[in-house]
Amino acid sequence: MPLSVRELHPGFATEVMGLDLAHPLPDATVADLQDAMDRHGVLVFRGQHLTDNSQIAFARLFGPPERYVLSYRPGIKLRLAQPEMVDVSNLDAATGEPQDRNARHRMVNLGNRLWHTDSSFKQIRGALSMLYAHSVPPEGGETEFGDGRAAYDRLPESMKQQIAGLRAQHSLMHSRAQLGFTDFTPEEHAALPPSQHPLVSVNPRTGRKSVYVASHASHVLDMPIPEGRLLIADLIEAATRPDLVYRHTWRVGDLVVWDNRCTLHRGMPFDESYPRDLRRVTTSDVVTSAR
Repeated sequence: MPLSVRELHPGFATEVMGLDLAHPLPDATVADLQDAMDRHGVLVFRGQHLTDNSQIAFARLFGPPERYVLSYRPGIKLRLAQPEMVDVSNLDAATGEPQDRNARHRMVNLGNRLWHTDSSFKQIRGALSMLYAHSVPPEGGETEFGDGRAAYDRLPESMKQQIAGLRAQHSLMHSRAQLGFTDFTPEEHAALPPSQHPLVSVNPRTGRKSVYVASHASHVLDMPIPEGRLLIADLIEAATRPDLVYRHTWRVGDLVVWDNRCTLHRGMPFDESYPRDLRRVTTSDVVTSAR
């Protein structure tokens, strides 16, 4: 039976209706969801009732979940038990209340307000991210998504030729350093060394091309660093023009799934005296990472 969908942004984000993701899905439905992801890049599921375990189980239908990057710090106390769960909240691990503004977890998460693609800084990059809302503030805290596919399609042929075959180096430490945050241990540096990925990502099932850039991209290989950074900035701007951006306003029970290989996203500010508890699982691009 075909999926019931409603377009949220022309040619981009789409709401999928009528599915309960807390329970196992037929293989045919999983295949339909993968096809929908290939077409739209961002899928929204409203009114879900997920536990951490059921969210992880849903993610496993599309690939192996990766490990939360903050779990590599020695002696760290995480709020969420499973190492696959990324804590996108503003909550203190010990008290469950909104964090102090100087909390390290908050400092790291502030980098999410930069346009980025999840885990481009890993050797095996992030594939699909699945972000679920447990609690949201009364206003603010939206997530914006930019369409890297439409951005590529719009590039002049001269730009497409220029970036064909070019690769950028990505680093979590680079993106956080842009905001002045450098508090990473030797263990974290060792676990998360810089990675290199093409500036153009290709969907192996459809052949559609996307620009693949983010705040994690520090420079373009074989290009002077200032010139490469200007190129990265131009490509980010191309993928985040207002008519290519879908802004998601969160409700409790929303699950938003996106393909990091063809989208960019960023979180928006909110009144942090209110709790905001979003939890993310990201799958590893194990099939297409070797290119």
